[in-house]
Amino acid sequence: MKTKDFPDYPDLPGRYLVVGDGDAFFEPTRVDTVLGSCVAVTFHHRRLRIGATFHALLPHWRQYETELPPDRVYRYVDSAVDSICDILVGHGCNPRDLECKIFGGAQTMCTGEMCAGRYNVQAAFEAMMARRLRVVATDVGGDRGRKLVFFSHTGEVFVRRIKGRGDTIRCAPSRNSI
Repeated sequence: MKTKDFPDYPDLPGRYLVVGDGDAFFEPTRVDTVLGSCVAVTFHHRRLRIGATFHALLPHWRQYETELPPDRVYRYVDSAVDSICDILVGHGCNPRDLECKIFGGAQTMCTGEMCAGRYNVQAAFEAMMARRLRVVATDVGGDRGRKLVFFSHTGEVFVRRIKGRGDTIRCAPSRNSI
């Protein structure tokens, strides 16, 4: 991957999200992750210039756990959305002002009709609807993984599809709901 395809803020701290990782960023931060069937949702508050994201492996925590340990919150799409929302609301964000974007869910792990990516994307949309969050952009499904670069202070997300040749796609903040 050529990093020159993405904007470069040389003094910006960076964070790489592994599977089951997530956080809210109150200082400008570049956040990178790589997704296959996993899902990432980015959250951005334009006026406060803060953002958050996670890298979730599975759709619903109750399908796999009887109790949700705090260190597994970001492993599941539904609990990750809830956790990020609670953190942002606790820092003064009105959920109606958040611009959210959903990524990932590639159909790379399918057995017959069962595809982990499809379930993860569905869980993301369900969690967003349950919280009445505005989704302004998506890049989901397909058969290729994605490399994401998220800038927490601007809400910009850059996506490069992996496993073959892919173009860099800019998913900029938007006022229009999709």
